[in-house]
Amino acid sequence: MVALLPLTAMAIGGAGGACPAHLFVIERSKNANIVVYDANLGPEGDFVSSKPVIVYWLLDGDRDRRQKLTRMEQDHAYGVVATPGNASGTYAMAFKALRKRHLTARMLNGCPVVTTSIGGQEGILRRLFVQSKEGAKLPKVEYVEIFGETVDTGAPLYEKFVPGK
Repeated sequence: MVALLPLTAMAIGGAGGACPAHLFVIERSKNANIVVYDANLGPEGDFVSSKPVIVYWLLDGDRDRRQKLTRMEQDHAYGVVATPGNASGTYAMAFKALRKRHLTARMLNGCPVVTTSIGGQEGILRRLFVQSKEGAKLPKVEYVEIFGETVDTGAPLYEKFVPGK
């Protein structure tokens, strides 16, 4: 498994001092490239409504080697759809590759977060790990591990998702 980027970097200031550098990341078994999901915040510190989340690659996990997703990656694999949520300042999100996994981008204690159900509990999404193997044309996902923490206490949450099961 690839070493995860430190999530405590002071990239965004919050009520408690530091917010995680990224909303969440996707690591993959295929290589050390990491898909990063960052909050797109306006001058007032709220989500930019036209594009609340920015998605890009960090090649080999190197912060200085950033690259845009290809159109195919954006449309079929790692892209997200974000629409205004039910509560003010929130955005309902879904991965384009897995629309039934509902996500919510929102502010929590002055920090942008993405929440979702993880192991049957509502939690803050921090990281996904995708185990795949090469197929004839496209990689085949064997499983996805979902890591996060509870909203109230910060206790770790974990879920293993096997597509098709």
